[in-house]
Amino acid sequence: MDSLGQTTQISNYSCSENNVSIQFTLSSSPHSASNPTSNCSLQQCNVNLTNINNDNCRSSSTPCFDYRTINNISYCAPGILCSILETCNNITQKCSSNSSVCVINSCCSSQAVCLPFLATYMCKTEWFSTGNMTTTRLFHSASVLANGKVLVTGGYNARVFNSAELYDPSTDTWTTTGSMDNARRDHTASVLSNGNVLVTGGLDVNYNISNSAELYDPSTSTWTTTSNMSNVRYWHTASVLWNGKVLVTGGYNNGFYLNSAELYDSSTSTWTTTGYMTNGRSWHTASILQNGIVLVTGGYGNSGFLNSAELYNPSTGTWTTTGTINDARYYHTASVLSNGKVLVTGGSNYVILNSAELYDPSTGTWTITGPMTDARYYHAASALSNGEVLVTGGSNDDNILNSCELYDPSTGIWTTTGSMTNARIYHKASLLLNGQVLVTGGGGNSSILNSAELY
Repeated sequence: MDSLGQTTQISNYSCSENNVSIQFTLSSSPHSASNPTSNCSLQQCNVNLTNINNDNCRSSSTPCFDYRTINNISYCAPGILCSILETCNNITQKCSSNSSVCVINSCCSSQAVCLPFLATYMCKTEWFSTGNMTTTRLFHSASVLANGKVLVTGGYNARVFNSAELYDPSTDTWTTTGSMDNARRDHTASVLSNGNVLVTGGLDVNYNISNSAELYDPSTSTWTTTSNMSNVRYWHTASVLWNGKVLVTGGYNNGFYLNSAELYDSSTSTWTTTGYMTNGRSWHTASILQNGIVLVTGGYGNSGFLNSAELYNPSTGTWTTTGTINDARYYHTASVLSNGKVLVTGGSNYVILNSAELYDPSTGTWTITGPMTDARYYHAASALSNGEVLVTGGSNDDNILNSCELYDPSTGIWTTTGSMTNARIYHKASLLLNGQVLVTGGGGNSSILNSAELY
């Protein structure tokens, strides 16, 4: 029911999902998605197919609506699958699209949500395409701003870009914004405590390694240069510390894998060197633990693939080695879980890995956990608001993947989830403020992509 008290009737419809034709049929009379108790969750129905009224979808405690697939599997859903709904404008209670109606008191959320009129939108579960970027790009960066928008910067497609653009989840649109002073790829982008974005290093338009840095101000959509890093570097990491400073570690510099690290202070716009890592490394990961210490894992160094890990203490500016990971790896991912442990997935060490392992900060040790279904590297990983970790895409060297899977920390088990519309590698995955994951760009099986999609 919308804010005017109108009811929305949804017709029978069909769609195609993953090349399998699925027919959804409403087994109830025309209805709205109104639910004053707002206590409904998506679940599989217990349906008596000989008596469609004998099911648990329309009980008084769970007033949902029964959608039945052609293979007679039914699901309780509040008019539409919750995962694809955008929220209404808080003030106007209107939707950004004229093809949607604002529904209050739905089973999906305590906030009003937008219910699409078009049946084809209702077929999109788990992944669905969103507006395309204005530029095809890979090796770019993507940063979630304080206002919820996503800033995409730089990247590559036949040349290195200095362009930047913004994704607005409330309108599902991309708009160009001010261009960086320097074109760059394989750089880092960090959202500072003041809301500005610091971009560092990478390869420039002439494919020279850069030590330049610049700042994006979301309030003016402009870039300003700031002081240069002490070292030129790319394939490095950048981490925003609890004290607001940005720690840059390692990277590659004209034949050398760096063990240097430096700190950016936004209050003075200056860089200062800090303690050196034990190992020079690039293509590594850096994770801020729940105690504020930074964990660096793996990568590639002057001696080859690394299984070492080390910790940076911001209060002392020093590095200490910690337990070694079981598999040396680079182009892997590392995700901090809600329980404080760090999940490392995939990567390569001449062999493409499906292995995963957990670092326990309380003991400084690594333990093997359940392996992913697919071996992959150059993939992305996102720690979701429900505690699970979503891994997307990448390559197994034979194919670029569109497959995705979820890790459940409570069981240590991976389960496959819906595949992305596009196979992609070197893409970026951003956790939005609404809990959805936005995947942008990357390389596909036949071309570099400007597409984006939401999970």
